[in-house]
Amino acid sequence: MVYNLCISLFEVNINNIKEKLSNYFQDEIIKQLYLIPKKVKQDTLINKLNDKLYIQRVLRTILHYKDKNIEKLIMQKINYFINDTGKSINDCDIYVIIGLDTTTIYSVKYKNKDVTVLLLEATDAKEENLDLLLAHEFTHFVRKNLFNRDIFENCIGERFIVEGIGCNYSREMVPKKEEFQYCIVNQETFEWVKNNIKKVELYMHGKLDSNELMSDYFYMFADTYKTGMPVRIGYVYGYLKVKDYLNKHHLRIKDIIGLNWEDILFDN
Repeated sequence: MVYNLCISLFEVNINNIKEKLSNYFQDEIIKQLYLIPKKVKQDTLINKLNDKLYIQRVLRTILHYKDKNIEKLIMQKINYFINDTGKSINDCDIYVIIGLDTTTIYSVKYKNKDVTVLLLEATDAKEENLDLLLAHEFTHFVRKNLFNRDIFENCIGERFIVEGIGCNYSREMVPKKEEFQYCIVNQETFEWVKNNIKKVELYMHGKLDSNELMSDYFYMFADTYKTGMPVRIGYVYGYLKVKDYLNKHHLRIKDIIGLNWEDILFDN
């Protein structure tokens, strides 16, 4: 099911957008889905509401989507991915919200269930960006159905491949974008990983089958001073490993979406 939680904002007047957003972020469901799990502080909220570029982005988002049936649009795209991969998915809940321009799409526990939260402003009012994000997340839906374990926190080896598959499926569905965009990092981070693969792999040595380094490789607020590496480099490393595997074996994501992570990461 897709739940559009942006409807109240679609009715705003440009002159009262900051007031509407402030009230919006007081809604209990927004707190539970976003503010609490993302540990958003009051200062962050206030600063964002006074950020002209952020407000402009929100307004672009509202104007682009206000007359669209978001629930239908998203389901059409997911059905396309199902037909493309030949993989069905079980029931999945997607909550569409306006956030603080701090992330894109993620999974969270809500009412004792794993749900997906899509921050609509992350699409920047461009449908190709919506395709990119949903394609990535779709592969997570498939793999969660196939494996009876937590594919995100089980171990970093699995997380590399989980995210690498997602990033590469975005590349297949939305070609001709810059590679760093598929990895949802900046270009500097992407280039750093390409130029420092040995350091990236040395740091993980002997720990691929544990989740000890999950924060170091995947979390936005990892301790970069400790590692000497940029944050979220696991997305780039996973992307490069999966891309190499696809090219070597002349495959597409639909051919490997159900493979165990070891089969891809340890391919010789």
